[in-house]
Amino acid sequence: MRVCLFTPTFLPMQGGAEFAADRVLRGLAERGHEVFALAENQGRGLPDVPYPVRHYRRPPAQHLWPEVLGLALCKAWRRWRFDVVLAFYGYPTGYAATTVRKRLGCPVVVSARGADLYPNFHALKKPRVVATIRKGYQRADRIISISDYLTQRLHEVARGALPPIDQVPNGIDLAEHDRQLEAARQSVPEAAAQHALHEHPFVLHLARLGAVKRHAVALDALRRAAPAMREKNWRYVIAGQGAEEAALREQTHAAGLDDLVIFAGHCTGPAKYWLLGHAQLLVSTSREEGMPNVFLEAMASGLPTLASDILPHRELLAGRKWGRLFPLDDAGAMAAELSALIETDLAPLRRAAMALREQYSLDRMIAGYEQACAKAGT
Repeated sequence: MRVCLFTPTFLPMQGGAEFAADRVLRGLAERGHEVFALAENQGRGLPDVPYPVRHYRRPPAQHLWPEVLGLALCKAWRRWRFDVVLAFYGYPTGYAATTVRKRLGCPVVVSARGADLYPNFHALKKPRVVATIRKGYQRADRIISISDYLTQRLHEVARGALPPIDQVPNGIDLAEHDRQLEAARQSVPEAAAQHALHEHPFVLHLARLGAVKRHAVALDALRRAAPAMREKNWRYVIAGQGAEEAALREQTHAAGLDDLVIFAGHCTGPAKYWLLGHAQLLVSTSREEGMPNVFLEAMASGLPTLASDILPHRELLAGRKWGRLFPLDDAGAMAAELSALIETDLAPLRRAAMALREQYSLDRMIAGYEQACAKAGT
């Protein structure tokens, strides 16, 4: 099977969708399929990957003329002659792929990642966007949804019949994850050494510093939980970069939390795995997610998690005994849970996390994509 991934976002950008795209293509290639990637040119150069990648230019007023992207897909087909299109998102790529499907003579599988299905998606107020999202999913031959929440959103947004939906959660390479964790234990990263993190228990908040991630709520909760944190000599590590960083640093200083909060910057590779391997607790205050990869990394690391009660978080945490939830944007409730967890024996939560991790393996994810693409062509 020859599979073309058609996506508006790709490596070397770093995020959940970009990593998932690469993992899917590598996994399909390892199973004997020929794979290609067609992605929007983000001006960051070609990634170092073991399969062909082509870029297309984002058209002006993309929301008005998303069909134009179909021309780039036709050009790619003339070069690669793929058997199936795997489009990430219904808008704009899924919609564009379905407009040229007859010309290509191959099926289109659309993977629902989040973003265009979120109630607060920034483009929803633009002309044509809502209708384009609906058609992008409705006209696909098959849909892959990564979570219960997104499957629910698909039905809410479509308001009509949809093609068959295969629910395939994100997955991680557990063997590689364990190897990275073990390698990271051999030395202390510069940022961790600078703040003597190896000498303190700490909470890890690993997320892009954007408004949707609601770090301000976490800092408000930390202000309330500060006495418990100081009594136990814990620290709160914010790992990530983004537009909210200056405001969050100012909030930290104004709340008198400079002794507790550590801004570790963007952490990847050994630095990220060191944090995952040494943290006592992961926190997420996010307002919107599809299926958070950081939760899967935490689960695979045996790291208990405290998170805002949104459907994707609840799907991974509720009743599964490896973490706790608090009402979205409720800093008081988060502070109470955090203070309680600091006093709790976390070993049972760690064991519960490790017992679940096989459910989100990379092999299961790749098998799900392989089967969905094969079914779309029958």
